Amino acid sequence: MILLVLGCAEMGDLARKVAPGASAAPVLPSCATEGEAPAARGCLSGALACGSRLSGTTLGGDSAWDDDFYATAFCFPAGQHHSGAERVYTLTAPKDTQVTVRMTSTCVDLDLAAVAWDYDGRCPTVKHPITECEGDVRPGPGGSVMMQAFHERQYLIVVDGKEGAVGPFELSVECAPLRPIEDRGKAPVK
Repeated sequence: MILLVLGCAEMGDLARKVAPGASAAPVLPSCATEGEAPAARGCLSGALACGSRLSGTTLGGDSAWDDDFYATAFCFPAGQHHSGAERVYTLTAPKDTQVTVRMTSTCVDLDLAAVAWDYDGRCPTVKHPITECEGDVRPGPGGSVMMQAFHERQYLIVVDGKEGAVGPFELSVECAPLRPIEDRGKAPVK
């Protein structure tokens, strides 16, 4: 594991060392970053579950998914310029559960998505048919995605930045039971 501790000045110095017009270097946020940056295993950086809270950074993550993947899977509109490192986590939603994943990133504008995928050691590519994807690309310090699992369902939760932007984030997972099937068509009782 790598422990990343950079102050504002050091990050600014690193960002200025990139040659003009070079696009290979990530865009570093202008704030202090402190957190563990584990190496990705394939495309995965770890696992989440109901009640999870996690702090991480996209720095050092895999760079397998881009605009083509997200547009093909209908996660985000085309042209969002996702070109940098992302972090991907597995999450198994229990049967008859509404799952809400919230992401905050006060340092850099990152996006959040949940891709329905039965992870078997390989991650999806642009060539795989994705039947369900929820994405949040709103500008600002975070976002959320919500899934309703009527049967146990596995998701890949991804945090990604636009135009190579990388930075710290926090994820939290909340789960709540869905209403019984016989009550789903009825108005909620107050």
